[in-house]
Amino acid sequence: MSKSIKELSLHYDPINESNTFTSGDIVEGRIVLEVTKKIKVDSFFVKLTGDAHVSWTKGSGDNKRTYSDDERYVNLKQYFIQDSSKKGESEKNTTLVDGETYGSVIRPGSHVFPFRFQLPQQNMPPSFKGFHGWVKYILMVKLSRPWKSPSSTYTELNFVLRNDGTNDHLLQPQSGTQDKKMKFFGSGKMEMTVTAEKTGYMQGETIRVFVDIDNSSSRDVKLKYSLKQQQTFIAGRSTNRSNKDIVKETRDRIPSGEKSKFIVDVTLPRDLTVTIENCRILKVQYELKVYLDVSFASDPEVKFPVVILPPDQPCPPWQGPPGGSQPYPPPQPNLVPYPGELPPPPAGLYPNLYDPTVPPYPGAAAGVYPNPHAIPLGFHLAPSAPVSDPNQSTTKESSPNVPY
Repeated sequence: MSKSIKELSLHYDPINESNTFTSGDIVEGRIVLEVTKKIKVDSFFVKLTGDAHVSWTKGSGDNKRTYSDDERYVNLKQYFIQDSSKKGESEKNTTLVDGETYGSVIRPGSHVFPFRFQLPQQNMPPSFKGFHGWVKYILMVKLSRPWKSPSSTYTELNFVLRNDGTNDHLLQPQSGTQDKKMKFFGSGKMEMTVTAEKTGYMQGETIRVFVDIDNSSSRDVKLKYSLKQQQTFIAGRSTNRSNKDIVKETRDRIPSGEKSKFIVDVTLPRDLTVTIENCRILKVQYELKVYLDVSFASDPEVKFPVVILPPDQPCPPWQGPPGGSQPYPPPQPNLVPYPGELPPPPAGLYPNLYDPTVPPYPGAAAGVYPNPHAIPLGFHLAPSAPVSDPNQSTTKESSPNVPY
């Protein structure tokens, strides 16, 4: 960042305790820009993008080949300052959002630029980071000046799927039976029936499975089960699949000639990635396998698909710490103070941004920032919002994956 720009930071307002967003939610916040001297700006904007990306490499040397693909879901942009020669021009695959605009000259001091976006009401995949790809929703601000390198910063939003509780087909039970006749190293046969209560489970929920085993063989067997995640990445006609064990357990031994009944409980991690089926270039799917471990023979097994869903109820509103000692969360860190809280400006610096009696105000000087009436007073977080986590809502300086 140049010496004349002391701070360029990006802050958004969390809307729930989990600091997540979903389709149709409002994303609003502010850009804080502090400059040490007057600067001329060509363009200054904030944008919200949502993208999926996959990439992997096969082979080596002359046979090395890279496969990749991308998919974009949202591209919203709000200008604060725009090159006058480009005003009114459409931008490819970009939705321009109306907002307050300012003159191209910014005076010394700290300035706040509010922004507001609404996520589309469409079926977009959730935020995800996998073996060979990701889905990201990014807020990024960029300031361009004549004969200077652009200044930019960004932060990621955690986008989740909306679970409206209407997936009735995922509530149907699943059942399967598998038997095996012993031909080598034993005689007789074994039979296993497995029943799962349903197909869809929310993060943190427990999968309950009922297992009936009739071991009429001459061999002892062990009951085993696993929950496996499969990540699939697609680039053109090429596919790359990676598997990950979420749970893998061994249960009781079933002696020869005995019948046994088991209840198997698999508790899902609360941060487990949800099933992703609504992305063209990547998928996340789950499979539950219950099987009998038979030494020196193939294992009889029953497999079920499992769909991992986000919670179907939003988190309760933020109520503040116990005892009610603080009815509202404090403002986000590093923000410009609120009206009436600013100290008197040092002599010679730009007048108090929030004092509408101090020029320049609208009409005082065309083309000179700022418009004091454009800064809304409601910058405190809403009473239902949690205390913001600086690690989540503050900015990062650069990212090779963020498109400018």
